Amino acid sequence: MNSPSNKPADSWSHLLHLLPILVALILGILVGVFYGEAMWKASGGPTKQQATLEKAVAASTAQGLKLDGDPKAAWEVSHASLVNKLQKTNDIVQLVQKEPPSSIAGASFRLIKFLGDLFLQMLKLLVLPLVVTSMIAGIGGLGDIRGIGRLGRTTMAYFLVTTIIAVVIGTVLVVTISPGSRVHGIIEMPDERVERRSTTDPIDTILELVVGSSKDPGSGMIPSNLFQAANATNVLGLIVFSLVLGGALTTLGERGRQVIEFFATLTDAILQIVRLVMIVAPVGIFAIVAYNIAVRGGGEAFWTQAQQLGWYVATISIGLISQFLILLLILRGVGRSPMEFVLGAGRPLLTAFSTASSSATLPLSIQSMEDENGISKQSANFVLPLGATVNMNGTALYEAVAAVFIAQLHGISLDPGQLIVVVITATLAAVGAAGIPEAGLVTLVMVVTAVGLPASGIGAILAVDWFLDRLRTTINVFGDMVGCAVTDRLVPPEHRGGKNHG
Repeated sequence: MNSPSNKPADSWSHLLHLLPILVALILGILVGVFYGEAMWKASGGPTKQQATLEKAVAASTAQGLKLDGDPKAAWEVSHASLVNKLQKTNDIVQLVQKEPPSSIAGASFRLIKFLGDLFLQMLKLLVLPLVVTSMIAGIGGLGDIRGIGRLGRTTMAYFLVTTIIAVVIGTVLVVTISPGSRVHGIIEMPDERVERRSTTDPIDTILELVVGSSKDPGSGMIPSNLFQAANATNVLGLIVFSLVLGGALTTLGERGRQVIEFFATLTDAILQIVRLVMIVAPVGIFAIVAYNIAVRGGGEAFWTQAQQLGWYVATISIGLISQFLILLLILRGVGRSPMEFVLGAGRPLLTAFSTASSSATLPLSIQSMEDENGISKQSANFVLPLGATVNMNGTALYEAVAAVFIAQLHGISLDPGQLIVVVITATLAAVGAAGIPEAGLVTLVMVVTAVGLPASGIGAILAVDWFLDRLRTTINVFGDMVGCAVTDRLVPPEHRGGKNHG
């Protein structure tokens, strides 16, 4: 660990490293807010929104024919809001047809989208090889497969405890604040991902997490086809295989050690590529943030959506902040300076916020923990890939809040037993959520159906989910990195395959 005299210098160094990304993030927000609407119109956004709203109005009309009494009155308010939004969108479409946006706005949109996609794909390109090599090297570095016991138990205990804490925080807050009873006229937008999952039994969903789907040989913890698992970016399946392979290599003596050394060297080489990618990170982060605001209509459109769902956004935000503070307390408890640790983790945290993908952020997380926070290779290589797949603190909290919010929105009161079911299923759903943008939205179907809520209610939170997804992903990634500090403190070096803390 660093001496006290070095801490101020280290802090300033971390801040200087973060400055380009912070500037890029702010510029991306400004461009999206003030120029996003023009780019949205130039990219055909109004026409796409018009088609989506027409579908929503048709579905809402069909639903209204089946209702009567109080549910009918609530439906009329929501349906009127939906029709009003469609009319406004029709007006925008007609205006765009009469006065086409400037070609500069269209070109800017395409360029920003290209730069954001390029950066994101550079990161995604490194995820699978880094997961496989780092997990094999991490397990192989233990020297004896029996050494995984202490490291594995500590890691999984940390994951379980922090996830349950997050779910309980979310459940307590949403029951106390009751955001669903404070908002009216919410529009339930249709979503194909939700519709596909709405007929899936929650138990089948849990079982598919282990053995995968019969229609997809690359899915599940134990996929039947490893190459299809890689093709589908099934990180959990690759992790399980890498764990077993790394453990098997430790039993082969000198021959196994040579292979482990090969994977360790390959891991270092990939991290070198990550450092090169970080050179262009500010450009990529600027583009991703600006694009995500622009593609949804710009700053004014987002502000309107956020105001309508303000209580819901506030509840989740308070919960995520509370979870962040608890993680800081855990850092303090294991002898780490929370401020220095956060500054050292700044680049992956900002990247997680901009990309909304814990998997895409994984290469930066590993590099940051080793280079900036002095975490041992063994802890980083074991905890972070596993955490990016199964440790979703932010997602677990979000799914508990969202499920109860939907119940409140429909005037359904959940009893204590149902709330316990929400806690359990939200924890399981968070484990099953892939580390990709808005994956938690899909697994939320499992939570709402487990307590008998309509899956269509998820459409009510779609308008702001893209923003909340970034907040919860940031907490997910930070929780993984704090887990590294915990294992480095609680697991002796000999049980991590090393002689010191890195």
